[in-house]
Amino acid sequence: MTPTQAQELETWCRGEENFSVRVTLGKKTDLLKLKKNIVENIKSQQDHYQATRGKLYSQSEMEDVPCCMVCGQASSDAVLKMEVYGARYCQCPACDHVYVVRRPTSSAISKFYLSDINYAATYTDREAAESRLQAIAVPWLDWLIKTYEEAHGRKPRKIVDVGSGAGHFVEACRRAGMEAHGIEISESSREFARQVWGIEQDGRDFLEVAENYSGADVVTFWGLLEHTVNPSEILAAANRVIQSSDAGMVVAKLPRWHSLSSAAQSVATNTILRHLDPMGHIMAFTDSSAAELYHRCGLRPAAAWYYGMDVYETLMQLCNRSGNYETLVKTGAEQVEIQQWVDEARFADGLVLAGVPHSQRDC
Repeated sequence: MTPTQAQELETWCRGEENFSVRVTLGKKTDLLKLKKNIVENIKSQQDHYQATRGKLYSQSEMEDVPCCMVCGQASSDAVLKMEVYGARYCQCPACDHVYVVRRPTSSAISKFYLSDINYAATYTDREAAESRLQAIAVPWLDWLIKTYEEAHGRKPRKIVDVGSGAGHFVEACRRAGMEAHGIEISESSREFARQVWGIEQDGRDFLEVAENYSGADVVTFWGLLEHTVNPSEILAAANRVIQSSDAGMVVAKLPRWHSLSSAAQSVATNTILRHLDPMGHIMAFTDSSAAELYHRCGLRPAAAWYYGMDVYETLMQLCNRSGNYETLVKTGAEQVEIQQWVDEARFADGLVLAGVPHSQRDC
Protein backbone atom coordinates (compact mmCIF):
# COMPACT_ATOMS: atom_id res chain seq x y z
CA MET A 1 0.00 0.00 0.00
CA THR A 2 1.30 3.42 -0.90
CA PRO A 3 0.01 5.98 1.63
CA THR A 4 0.16 8.92 -0.77
CA GLN A 5 -0.68 8.97 -4.45
CA ALA A 6 -0.01 12.43 -5.88
CA GLN A 7 2.16 15.40 -4.96
CA GLU A 8 2.56 18.90 -6.25
CA LEU A 9 4.09 22.18 -5.14
CA GLU A 10 1.71 25.12 -4.78
CA THR A 11 1.92 28.75 -3.82
CA TRP A 12 -0.63 29.79 -1.18
CA CYS A 13 -1.30 33.49 -0.79
CA ARG A 14 -2.43 35.67 2.10
CA GLY A 15 -2.60 39.27 0.97
CA GLU A 16 0.83 40.05 -0.41
CA GLU A 17 2.48 37.11 1.37
CA ASN A 18 3.23 33.93 -0.57
CA PHE A 19 3.92 30.50 0.93
CA SER A 20 5.34 27.48 -0.85
CA VAL A 21 3.24 24.47 0.18
CA ARG A 22 3.89 20.83 -0.72
CA VAL A 23 0.48 19.24 -1.41
CA THR A 24 -0.26 15.50 -1.19
CA LEU A 25 -3.50 14.06 -2.53
CA GLY A 26 -4.94 10.76 -1.40
CA LYS A 27 -4.33 7.89 1.01
CA LYS A 28 -5.39 4.52 -0.29
CA THR A 29 -6.92 2.60 2.61
CA ASP A 30 -9.62 -0.07 2.49
CA LEU A 31 -11.71 1.19 5.40
CA LEU A 32 -13.95 -1.88 5.45
CA LYS A 33 -11.01 -4.00 6.55
CA LEU A 34 -10.76 -1.89 9.71
CA LYS A 35 -14.43 -2.23 10.57
CA LYS A 36 -16.27 -5.25 11.98
CA ASN A 37 -20.01 -5.92 12.11
CA ILE A 38 -20.52 -2.80 10.02
CA VAL A 39 -24.30 -2.84 9.63
CA GLU A 40 -25.02 -3.77 13.26
CA ASN A 41 -22.66 -1.06 14.49
CA ILE A 42 -24.15 1.59 12.22
CA LYS A 43 -27.66 0.91 13.47
CA SER A 44 -26.72 0.81 17.16
CA GLN A 45 -24.53 3.89 16.88
CA GLN A 46 -27.28 5.86 15.18
CA ASP A 47 -29.56 5.26 18.16
CA HIS A 48 -26.75 6.18 20.54
CA TYR A 49 -25.80 9.37 18.69
CA GLN A 50 -29.38 10.56 18.31
CA ALA A 51 -29.97 10.10 22.03
CA THR A 52 -26.68 11.47 23.41
CA ARG A 53 -26.24 14.41 21.04
CA GLY A 54 -29.87 15.40 21.27
CA LYS A 55 -29.62 15.32 25.06
CA LEU A 56 -26.40 17.33 25.16
CA TYR A 57 -27.73 20.05 22.88
CA SER A 58 -31.02 20.39 24.74
CA GLN A 59 -29.54 20.65 28.24
CA SER A 60 -29.27 23.80 30.33
CA GLU A 61 -25.44 23.65 30.50
CA MET A 62 -24.98 25.53 27.20
CA GLU A 63 -23.14 28.65 26.10
CA ASP A 64 -23.29 30.99 23.13
CA VAL A 65 -20.12 31.36 21.09
CA PRO A 66 -19.65 35.13 20.76
CA CYS A 67 -17.24 35.11 17.82
CA CYS A 68 -15.36 33.02 15.30
CA MET A 69 -12.51 31.21 17.06
CA VAL A 70 -10.22 31.75 14.08
CA CYS A 71 -10.60 35.44 13.18
CA GLY A 72 -12.81 36.91 15.92
CA GLN A 73 -15.69 38.00 13.66
CA ALA A 74 -18.95 38.29 15.63
CA SER A 75 -21.09 35.15 15.54
CA SER A 76 -24.12 37.36 14.90
CA ASP A 77 -22.69 37.81 11.38
CA ALA A 78 -22.28 34.07 10.75
CA VAL A 79 -24.59 32.33 8.26
CA LEU A 80 -26.50 29.16 9.19
CA LYS A 81 -25.35 26.25 7.00
CA MET A 82 -26.70 23.10 8.67
CA GLU A 83 -28.41 21.86 11.84
CA VAL A 84 -27.42 18.48 13.28
CA TYR A 85 -28.99 17.00 16.43
CA GLY A 86 -29.97 20.50 17.54
CA ALA A 87 -26.53 22.00 16.87
CA ARG A 88 -26.38 24.90 14.42
CA TYR A 89 -23.31 24.99 12.19
CA CYS A 90 -22.74 28.54 10.92
CA GLN A 91 -20.08 29.97 8.60
CA CYS A 92 -17.99 33.03 9.34
CA PRO A 93 -18.24 35.54 6.46
CA ALA A 94 -14.69 36.80 7.10
CA CYS A 95 -12.56 33.63 7.11
CA ASP A 96 -15.09 30.94 6.03
CA HIS A 97 -14.66 28.92 9.23
CA VAL A 98 -17.69 26.77 10.12
CA TYR A 99 -18.57 26.22 13.77
CA VAL A 100 -21.39 25.47 16.19
CA VAL A 101 -22.60 28.83 17.51
CA ARG A 102 -24.29 27.48 20.66
CA ARG A 103 -22.71 24.49 22.31
CA PRO A 104 -22.29 22.63 25.60
CA THR A 105 -19.92 24.30 28.07
CA SER A 106 -16.26 23.33 28.24
CA SER A 107 -16.92 21.26 31.36
CA ALA A 108 -19.78 19.42 29.66
CA ILE A 109 -17.59 18.64 26.65
CA SER A 110 -14.81 17.34 28.93
CA LYS A 111 -17.28 15.16 30.83
CA PHE A 112 -18.47 13.71 27.54
CA TYR A 113 -15.00 12.65 26.36
CA LEU A 114 -14.08 11.32 29.78
CA SER A 115 -17.21 9.22 30.14
CA ASP A 116 -18.47 8.29 26.67
CA ILE A 117 -17.43 4.64 26.36
CA ASN A 118 -18.97 4.32 22.91
CA TYR A 119 -16.72 7.09 21.60
CA ALA A 120 -13.54 5.64 23.09
CA ALA A 121 -14.38 2.10 21.96
CA THR A 122 -13.82 3.06 18.34
CA TYR A 123 -10.11 3.47 19.04
CA THR A 124 -9.57 0.84 21.74
CA ASP A 125 -10.47 -2.38 19.97
CA ARG A 126 -7.58 -4.68 20.91
CA GLU A 127 -8.16 -7.13 18.09
CA ALA A 128 -7.93 -4.35 15.50
CA ALA A 129 -5.09 -2.44 17.19
CA GLU A 130 -2.23 -3.62 14.98
CA SER A 131 -4.26 -3.27 11.78
CA ARG A 132 -5.25 0.26 12.76
CA LEU A 133 -1.65 1.16 13.57
CA GLN A 134 -0.41 -0.10 10.19
CA ALA A 135 -3.26 1.39 8.13
CA ILE A 136 -3.55 4.77 9.85
CA ALA A 137 -0.68 5.66 12.20
CA VAL A 138 2.20 4.41 10.02
CA PRO A 139 1.10 6.39 6.92
CA TRP A 140 0.71 9.47 9.15
CA LEU A 141 4.27 9.03 10.37
CA ASP A 142 5.66 8.36 6.90
CA TRP A 143 4.10 11.59 5.63
CA LEU A 144 5.30 13.54 8.66
CA ILE A 145 8.89 12.34 8.32
CA LYS A 146 9.00 13.15 4.62
CA THR A 147 7.44 16.57 5.21
CA TYR A 148 9.80 17.35 8.07
CA GLU A 149 12.88 16.29 6.09
CA GLU A 150 11.84 18.50 3.18
CA ALA A 151 11.48 21.47 5.53
CA HIS A 152 14.46 20.92 7.83
CA GLY A 153 16.89 18.49 6.17
CA ARG A 154 16.79 15.87 8.91
CA LYS A 155 14.39 13.52 10.66
CA PRO A 156 12.54 14.67 13.78
CA ARG A 157 13.97 13.37 17.04
CA LYS A 158 11.24 14.15 19.57
CA ILE A 159 7.50 14.16 18.91
CA VAL A 160 4.61 15.10 21.22
CA ASP A 161 1.19 13.80 20.18
CA VAL A 162 -1.64 15.77 21.82
CA GLY A 163 -4.99 14.01 22.02
CA SER A 164 -3.09 10.77 21.45
CA GLY A 165 -6.08 8.50 22.08
CA ALA A 166 -5.10 4.86 22.45
CA GLY A 167 -1.48 5.56 21.57
CA HIS A 168 -1.32 4.14 18.04
CA PHE A 169 0.72 7.05 16.66
CA VAL A 170 3.03 7.17 19.68
CA GLU A 171 3.72 3.46 19.25
CA ALA A 172 4.42 3.95 15.52
CA CYS A 173 6.94 6.68 16.35
CA ARG A 174 8.69 4.53 18.94
CA ARG A 175 8.94 1.62 16.54
CA ALA A 176 10.64 4.00 14.13
CA GLY A 177 13.24 4.84 16.78
CA MET A 178 11.94 8.26 17.78
CA GLU A 179 11.29 9.69 21.21
CA ALA A 180 7.51 10.15 21.40
CA HIS A 181 5.12 11.24 24.14
CA GLY A 182 1.34 11.09 24.21
CA ILE A 183 -1.01 13.45 26.03
CA GLU A 184 -4.56 12.09 26.46
CA ILE A 185 -7.24 12.95 29.02
CA SER A 186 -9.33 9.79 28.53
CA GLU A 187 -8.46 7.24 31.19
CA SER A 188 -9.86 4.33 29.13
CA SER A 189 -7.65 5.28 26.20
CA ARG A 190 -4.59 5.61 28.44
CA GLU A 191 -5.30 2.21 29.99
CA PHE A 192 -5.49 0.68 26.52
CA ALA A 193 -2.10 2.17 25.65
CA ARG A 194 -0.63 0.74 28.85
CA GLN A 195 -1.96 -2.76 28.30
CA VAL A 196 -1.49 -3.10 24.54
CA TRP A 197 1.59 -0.98 23.78
CA GLY A 198 3.20 -0.64 27.20
CA ILE A 199 3.00 3.14 26.88
CA GLU A 200 2.31 5.53 29.75
CA GLN A 201 0.59 8.68 28.46
CA ASP A 202 0.20 12.03 30.19
CA GLY A 203 -3.38 12.52 31.41
CA ARG A 204 -3.12 16.25 32.07
CA ASP A 205 -4.43 19.19 30.06
CA PHE A 206 -1.93 20.13 27.34
CA LEU A 207 -2.21 23.83 28.12
CA GLU A 208 -1.18 23.15 31.72
CA VAL A 209 1.86 21.03 30.85
CA ALA A 210 2.99 22.35 27.47
CA GLU A 211 6.16 23.91 28.89
CA ASN A 212 7.20 20.48 30.20
CA TYR A 213 7.64 19.38 26.58
CA SER A 214 9.60 22.40 25.43
CA GLY A 215 12.23 21.52 22.86
CA ALA A 216 10.21 18.93 20.98
CA ASP A 217 10.74 19.01 17.23
CA VAL A 218 7.11 18.24 16.37
CA VAL A 219 3.74 18.61 18.06
CA THR A 220 0.88 16.70 16.42
CA PHE A 221 -2.90 16.91 16.71
CA TRP A 222 -4.39 13.96 14.82
CA GLY A 223 -8.02 15.00 15.17
CA LEU A 224 -8.13 17.17 18.31
CA LEU A 225 -8.51 20.87 17.50
CA GLU A 226 -12.03 20.43 16.13
CA HIS A 227 -13.15 19.09 19.51
CA THR A 228 -11.89 22.08 21.46
CA VAL A 229 -13.37 25.46 22.34
CA ASN A 230 -9.99 27.23 22.07
CA PRO A 231 -8.04 25.95 19.03
CA SER A 232 -6.04 29.19 18.74
CA GLU A 233 -4.79 28.94 22.31
CA ILE A 234 -3.81 25.30 21.86
CA LEU A 235 -2.04 25.86 18.55
CA ALA A 236 -0.17 28.86 19.96
CA ALA A 237 0.96 26.71 22.91
CA ALA A 238 2.25 24.10 20.46
CA ASN A 239 4.23 26.79 18.67
CA ARG A 240 5.85 27.78 21.96
CA VAL A 241 6.79 24.14 22.60
CA ILE A 242 8.78 23.92 19.35
CA GLN A 243 10.39 27.38 19.59
CA SER A 244 13.47 26.06 21.38
CA SER A 245 14.01 23.44 18.68
CA ASP A 246 16.18 24.58 15.80
CA ALA A 247 13.72 22.89 13.44
CA GLY A 248 10.14 22.90 14.72
CA MET A 249 6.87 21.81 13.13
CA VAL A 250 3.19 21.59 14.16
CA VAL A 251 0.88 19.13 12.40
CA ALA A 252 -2.92 18.96 12.72
CA LYS A 253 -5.47 16.72 11.03
CA LEU A 254 -8.66 18.74 10.51
CA PRO A 255 -12.17 18.08 9.15
CA ARG A 256 -13.00 20.01 5.95
CA TRP A 257 -16.30 21.73 5.34
CA HIS A 258 -15.96 21.74 1.53
CA SER A 259 -16.27 17.99 1.05
CA LEU A 260 -18.44 15.24 -0.35
CA SER A 261 -19.14 14.07 3.20
CA SER A 262 -20.62 17.46 4.11
CA ALA A 263 -22.81 17.31 1.01
CA ALA A 264 -24.04 13.79 1.81
CA GLN A 265 -24.74 14.68 5.42
CA SER A 266 -26.64 17.84 4.50
CA VAL A 267 -29.52 15.64 3.28
CA ALA A 268 -29.31 13.13 6.14
CA THR A 269 -28.79 15.12 9.33
CA ASN A 270 -30.45 12.58 11.64
CA THR A 271 -28.07 9.68 10.90
CA ILE A 272 -24.66 11.33 11.27
CA LEU A 273 -21.99 9.29 13.08
CA ARG A 274 -18.80 11.12 12.09
CA HIS A 275 -17.54 14.30 10.39
CA LEU A 276 -20.31 16.80 11.27
CA ASP A 277 -21.11 15.06 14.54
CA PRO A 278 -21.54 18.05 16.89
CA MET A 279 -19.73 16.32 19.75
CA GLY A 280 -16.98 14.88 17.58
CA HIS A 281 -16.50 18.08 15.59
CA ILE A 282 -17.84 21.35 16.97
CA MET A 283 -16.21 23.03 13.99
CA ALA A 284 -15.15 22.27 10.42
CA PHE A 285 -12.34 24.03 8.60
CA THR A 286 -12.04 25.42 5.13
CA ASP A 287 -8.59 25.63 3.59
CA SER A 288 -8.57 29.37 4.16
CA SER A 289 -9.70 29.19 7.79
CA ALA A 290 -7.13 26.48 8.58
CA ALA A 291 -4.31 28.50 7.02
CA GLU A 292 -5.52 31.65 8.76
CA LEU A 293 -5.54 29.90 12.14
CA TYR A 294 -1.95 28.78 11.63
CA HIS A 295 -0.86 32.26 10.53
CA ARG A 296 -2.42 33.94 13.57
CA CYS A 297 -0.68 31.44 15.85
CA GLY A 298 2.76 32.24 14.42
CA LEU A 299 2.97 29.38 11.92
CA ARG A 300 3.22 29.37 8.14
CA PRO A 301 1.77 26.46 6.11
CA ALA A 302 4.51 24.23 4.72
CA ALA A 303 2.63 21.12 3.59
CA ALA A 304 -0.96 19.92 3.16
CA TRP A 305 -2.40 16.44 2.72
CA TYR A 306 -5.95 15.92 1.45
CA TYR A 307 -7.72 12.60 2.03
CA GLY A 308 -11.02 11.46 3.49
CA MET A 309 -13.78 8.92 4.01
CA ASP A 310 -16.27 10.59 1.71
CA VAL A 311 -17.23 7.63 -0.47
CA TYR A 312 -17.82 5.43 2.57
CA GLU A 313 -19.83 8.23 4.18
CA THR A 314 -21.95 8.84 1.09
CA LEU A 315 -22.74 5.15 0.61
CA MET A 316 -23.58 4.81 4.31
CA GLN A 317 -26.08 7.67 4.14
CA LEU A 318 -27.67 6.31 0.96
CA CYS A 319 -27.90 2.82 2.44
CA ASN A 320 -29.45 4.27 5.59
CA ARG A 321 -32.24 5.64 3.41
CA SER A 322 -32.80 2.43 1.45
CA GLY A 323 -32.27 0.02 4.35
CA ASN A 324 -30.07 -2.13 2.12
CA TYR A 325 -26.38 -2.07 3.11
CA GLU A 326 -25.10 -4.63 0.61
CA THR A 327 -23.49 -2.02 -1.63
CA LEU A 328 -21.65 -0.45 1.32
CA VAL A 329 -20.18 -3.67 2.69
CA LYS A 330 -19.23 -5.33 -0.62
CA THR A 331 -17.43 -2.52 -2.44
CA GLY A 332 -14.31 -1.87 -0.36
CA ALA A 333 -11.86 -1.99 -3.28
CA GLU A 334 -14.06 0.22 -5.43
CA GLN A 335 -14.47 2.74 -2.61
CA VAL A 336 -10.67 3.06 -2.35
CA GLU A 337 -10.29 3.93 -6.03
CA ILE A 338 -13.23 6.36 -6.15
CA GLN A 339 -12.01 8.05 -2.96
CA GLN A 340 -8.68 8.73 -4.64
CA TRP A 341 -10.51 10.68 -7.34
CA VAL A 342 -12.39 12.62 -4.65
CA ASP A 343 -9.12 13.41 -2.86
CA GLU A 344 -7.40 14.58 -6.03
CA ALA A 345 -10.38 16.85 -6.76
CA ARG A 346 -9.90 18.45 -3.28
CA PHE A 347 -13.38 17.36 -2.20
CA ALA A 348 -12.08 15.21 0.68
CA ASP A 349 -13.39 15.60 4.22
CA GLY A 350 -9.92 15.64 5.78
CA LEU A 351 -6.93 17.98 5.68
CA VAL A 352 -3.58 17.45 7.38
CA LEU A 353 -1.73 20.75 7.64
CA ALA A 354 1.91 21.14 8.66
CA GLY A 355 3.26 24.50 9.73
CA VAL A 356 6.63 25.86 10.77
CA PRO A 357 7.28 29.00 12.86
CA HIS A 358 7.49 32.26 10.94
CA SER A 359 10.95 32.65 12.44
CA GLN A 360 12.05 29.51 10.57
CA ARG A 361 10.64 30.56 7.22
CA ASP A 362 14.03 30.39 5.55
CA CYS A 363 14.83 26.86 6.68
